[in-house]
Formats: sequence, structure tokens, C-alpha cells
Amino acid sequence: MPASNLKGLAGLYETCCEGSFYEWAIPKRNDLAAGNIPQTSERRICMAPVWYNDDEALTLIEDRYDPMDEFNSTWKLCHFSKGLREGRLPHRPYKLFNLETDDDLVVVKCKIRPVLLIKNVISDWRVPGNMAKLHHTWLCLPIFTYKQRHTQRYVLKDQALQLPHHFYFPPGTPGLDAEGVGKLTELQFIPEQNITPKKKMCDSQRMQLPFCLTQEAYQTVIGHLANFFPHTEISGKAKEWYDFFVELVNEEIEKIRPSA
Repeated sequence: MPASNLKGLAGLYETCCEGSFYEWAIPKRNDLAAGNIPQTSERRICMAPVWYNDDEALTLIEDRYDPMDEFNSTWKLCHFSKGLREGRLPHRPYKLFNLETDDDLVVVKCKIRPVLLIKNVISDWRVPGNMAKLHHTWLCLPIFTYKQRHTQRYVLKDQALQLPHHFYFPPGTPGLDAEGVGKLTELQFIPEQNITPKKKMCDSQRMQLPFCLTQEAYQTVIGHLANFFPHTEISGKAKEWYDFFVELVNEEIEKIRPSA
């Protein structure tokens, strides 16, 4: 994206991260030789279905239900706040939806969007002790693209890290196609099988390659994430780096911030 189309200060985050905010995620030679090329890894920018809820959720309740023929049964929509369990039929679980007795059917929206992979978690909660049935997920920070309604003043506030629940992501090559914001309020665990690497054309390699945040950029995101949670503190080099980054970013943004 041309710098003239940016609402944030072009090149700021790159300068504060010793020249690069993103880098190519090029597999190591040993991995290439063994055919072991990881599709997911910490710091990676990927694409995944990000789920989000409206203020008023919708749920499905029975309309014409036949326990002997669930496939041809019908349900109807209602607001979740009105779908009280006392008013529902007692013959659940539904086999068709793989629901347990105390589960609910809720309408949830999703959109395939960029996410930052933060932490890989493997759990045996569903089938304890069964190593063949492990559930692989990633803690992801979803990234939303700014819209026309977001003014330059709004974007600069995010770039200055003045909102604890927003983290600004610049565009770049490698990098995102447009400037966006990581919304910490949308943090979620996403099954690994639903995650695919986001790629861009790497001219030097003449091929599409995945990319990730540099170590400095990633440490800044983690520092901001730590500040988001109450009574959580970072220390040592991580804190020194985050404090330096925030101070430098704000100094530069103050020079060009639009007047009220």
C-alpha cells in the first residue's frame, strides 16, 4: 500500500523494530530436506475463521422435531435470551448436531481474516489419556482492516498504543496487504486444522512464501498483551524493549498528529 494511502505513520514500526516488522518464514534446510515444513509456528501470520458474537445472540429451538428422523426435523430461530431451557423439549441430546444434553445451538458469525499465532496448545480434555485424540489449537490474535469510518486520528491513537485492547499492524512486503488492528477483545483459540499460512510473493525466491513477525515486533505485541491483563507485569529485557518502543512511537506520532 502506498504511503500516501496510509492513515498511520509510514515506516514507524519498522524503524522502531531495527528495520523490519515482518520477515519471511523460510524453512530451514534440514526441514526442507526432510520434507518437514511446518504450516504453523509462533509469530506466524496466517488466515483462519474468526468467530464473533452479536450483542443479541440467536439460537435454534425445536419446531417440528422427530427423534426418529432428526435429519428431516425442523428448528426455528429465536433470541438466545428468550430460548430458556425450561421451554425446550426434554429429549435432547441431538445426534445430528452432536450435542450433549446441556449444550445449546447458537448462531455464530465468522470471517476468514489474518491472525497472529501466539501459543500452541494441545489438550486431551475430550478423551483424557488418548494420545490419538488430542485437540490441537492455537491462541490467535485476529487482525481487522481499518475501514473508511476510521479517521487518521483514530488510527494514530492505535499506532501510539494508547488503547490497551488494540495493537496496530502496518502493511508491508513481507506483511499485511493493508494496515490493520489486532483486537485483543477477539483473542480466541482456533483449531490448527482450520489455520492456513498467509503468503506473499518473495521476489528473491521467485515464489509465494509465508511470513511472520520479527522477534522485536513479536516481543512488542506480547508486551502490549501483558499490559492488557490486570495484575500482569513484564520485566527484564521484555519490559525494557516494550517501554522503549512505546516511547519512540509516541514521540514520532506527536510530530504529525492532526489537531483536534
